[in-house]
Amino acid sequence: MNPEIIALLQKSNNRLRTIPSHELLARAGRFARFSRGVEGLLLDHSRLHIDEESLGLLIRLARDSGVEAARGQLFDAAPVNWTERRPAFHMVLRDPSLLARLPADEAAAVTSSQKRMLAIADALHAGRLPGAPEAPVRHIVHVGIGGSLLGPRLIAEALDTGNPTAPQLYFLGSVDAHERESLLSRLDPSETAVVLVSKSFSTVDALMHGRALQAWLQRALGAGPARQRMFAVTSEPERAGTLGIVPEQTLQLPRWVGGRYSVWSAVSLSAAARIGSEAFREFQQGAACMDRHFQEADLADNLPVLSAVASVWHRNICGFGAWGVFPYDLRLRLLPAYLQQLIMESNGKSIGRDGQRLSYGTAPVVFGDCGTDAQHSVFQALHQGVEPVPISLVGIIRPAHGDEEAQYELLANLLAQATALAEGRTAEQARAQFGPQADPELLAHRTFNGDRPSEIVLLDELTPANLGQLMAMYEHRVFVESVIWGINAFDQWGVELGKSLAPGIREALHPQGPSLPGLDDLLAYIRERIKA
Repeated sequence: MNPEIIALLQKSNNRLRTIPSHELLARAGRFARFSRGVEGLLLDHSRLHIDEESLGLLIRLARDSGVEAARGQLFDAAPVNWTERRPAFHMVLRDPSLLARLPADEAAAVTSSQKRMLAIADALHAGRLPGAPEAPVRHIVHVGIGGSLLGPRLIAEALDTGNPTAPQLYFLGSVDAHERESLLSRLDPSETAVVLVSKSFSTVDALMHGRALQAWLQRALGAGPARQRMFAVTSEPERAGTLGIVPEQTLQLPRWVGGRYSVWSAVSLSAAARIGSEAFREFQQGAACMDRHFQEADLADNLPVLSAVASVWHRNICGFGAWGVFPYDLRLRLLPAYLQQLIMESNGKSIGRDGQRLSYGTAPVVFGDCGTDAQHSVFQALHQGVEPVPISLVGIIRPAHGDEEAQYELLANLLAQATALAEGRTAEQARAQFGPQADPELLAHRTFNGDRPSEIVLLDELTPANLGQLMAMYEHRVFVESVIWGINAFDQWGVELGKSLAPGIREALHPQGPSLPGLDDLLAYIRERIKA
């Protein structure tokens, strides 16, 4: 990051510390200058502790960091994932107009996989196996972990209209078998399909669940009928074949699509089977709309860029190490978990492009929950904790139900939290509220410093297209952050270290297992009790 611009930003921040948020909010035209929208999605930064000078410097930092050139490389299918020498071209999965930028054979493979996925989804959505209308499907068990699960689960919950004929979805991620065994005791194998999602088809969690589900189907139905009910999504189709999943029921994921960016692909087969292929296409089209906005809008009016530079401001200028996201709509309850992986797995890096350790922070710790639930758990610390934590409040203006008063109450809570965080409450205001008889020693406990930054993200409605826009906005935000920080947003080498150690430790857990210095005493303790 350009040290000259960083110094100017720090100077701007020092100046802004002398100006309370309520004064910034009172400035004429504040909302118009610090909010931008596109196609039913609004990003409101008016309650961040920034002004025109600091925002201008942040845009200058983005431009100086080469965001515009990097954006062009991203959409030209250049190898922006430089450590793995691959493009990160997941945008082509949602926008066929980009297919021309791929080699002809890869473009054909993408088109074929997308068509096959939607055809299978249509059959499952109608409650039957593809090519076997007499074989019912009332349940789908989706097996995956991380990006192979979080995105599909989010869109399935957010966009579920309660269609009674579409199959119910169940998601298995963690290798912990409790949920799987409980689930299988309740399902009928003759009405169940299994979708096994693993990019490498070597993930232990997914394969253990997959083998157990395959055995469960075979015991009840026999090998042939069981095989009809097993589907795979992977970059390694030959490995799926070793598990007995036939090519006709194996969908290919391009190797240049990272798991956390794969929601637009056949990885979302289960979700598309639940919400329908038309809704899934609308979801993809909404994301493509955000892609066009990201490519075409000036940096100062560009939603992903504005979201990214606000994050850089909080992380690198203000020194805030966490970021919270709170959706005020239960349909988006999984959004915090989805963004947690997207942001922390992508930009949780400490090595720059030059191979040297960075001297500044990158991805914040991401956390969150549904808004009104969180108000009764974490918001106390957000309002009165020692350290400010920037947050995002996500709301839907028009709900899918007819209870107008409930929606007004929900939106009022969102806006009240944003107002309270920004403006706080002075001792004089507390005294006026609680009266002159209030104990002076207790008034301090009823005051709030304010100046706590929050952005507001509003969707007109929670439609497939609007959800696609929202998720694509955050994807591009992560990319812009990575360019400014000089890191690779698309590899995930840190994920591999613990996974590589697990097989040796698993062997050591068994009786007479090998010695592992540093773990021997703990392993002995576990071995002694595991079969008690």
